[in-house]
Amino acid sequence: MEKMSIPRPVFRVEWNGRDVTVDLSPYVSSVSYVDREEGESDTLEIRLGDGDGRFRGDWYPTKGDRLRLRFGYEGNPSMRGGDFDLDEVTGDGPPDVVALRGIAAGISRPLRTPESRAYENTTLSDIARAVALRLGLSLVGEIDPIRIIRETQSQEEDLAFLARVAGEYGYAFSARGDAISFVKRGSLRDSPPVLTLRRGDITRYSVTDKILRVARSASVVSHRPSSRETIRHDAPETRRAGPDISMDRLSPDLRAETPEQAMAKAAASLDAENEEGASLDLTLFGNPRLVAGVNFVLADMGGFGGVWHITESRHDMRKGAGYTTELRAIRARKDMVR
Repeated sequence: MEKMSIPRPVFRVEWNGRDVTVDLSPYVSSVSYVDREEGESDTLEIRLGDGDGRFRGDWYPTKGDRLRLRFGYEGNPSMRGGDFDLDEVTGDGPPDVVALRGIAAGISRPLRTPESRAYENTTLSDIARAVALRLGLSLVGEIDPIRIIRETQSQEEDLAFLARVAGEYGYAFSARGDAISFVKRGSLRDSPPVLTLRRGDITRYSVTDKILRVARSASVVSHRPSSRETIRHDAPETRRAGPDISMDRLSPDLRAETPEQAMAKAAASLDAENEEGASLDLTLFGNPRLVAGVNFVLADMGGFGGVWHITESRHDMRKGAGYTTELRAIRARKDMVR
């Protein structure tokens, strides 16, 4: 009988543009890559055995060094993990171990300096473009041209400010490498699944499916200065229906200058409130295709099945333990999949 081959997990690391995989491999005990759809930056950690002291000596890294990661399985296309600026070096022992930790957002730019600015008679797209230009980053994504009369950045870091404003209008915001990106959350969750996972593919899972706290709609009020008229704008829940939602209506404390703003903010607020209506944590054998921002089908799981959207993934390669992937996901569609 022909012996079944087991795919071997592999990684490639570039350090300041030079491939150092062969140099590092004898010392690597683990490579951990965390990929987030929005909010916090993606991170990379490489743990290295340092019995001979080289990583505390001649190979000691310097602030601002750049790491690049690719990972996957031997003989198959690899997945790019992205570029990471070295942010922290730690050591512990015995045995002596040095850990290199990188973050996706460039630490050489003033990304974390609090700023106070006013943006007037503009749009969300123009605000994002202005911040990107100030930071020397490119802007990726299409943003609806909703008019903004005034938006204030008050002692906020640029990335935190953009994340807040993007979230108010229903966009997922992230900073990776030399770019910041805006993507409508709805378009991400409507994208086709990349693969199907069945019960036998999963080593551990945890699901929470809320019903009573899933709101039916959200309303935001806009004000018309010329007539001092107040208008309420309602956005309905569209991803769930019937008994899966309550009769609750959200009334978020948000300011809207125009009807277009009010509708966008109401829909975004409802989406943010209900996105944890069904949440999922999975652990499985390593799969480089399962990264933040993609959808997958969960089958053989009855009412827990359907299309799920990954908000965070963790890929761990450990010497002697192999390659595992951990996912955090929210439900995109409750299709009953057998």
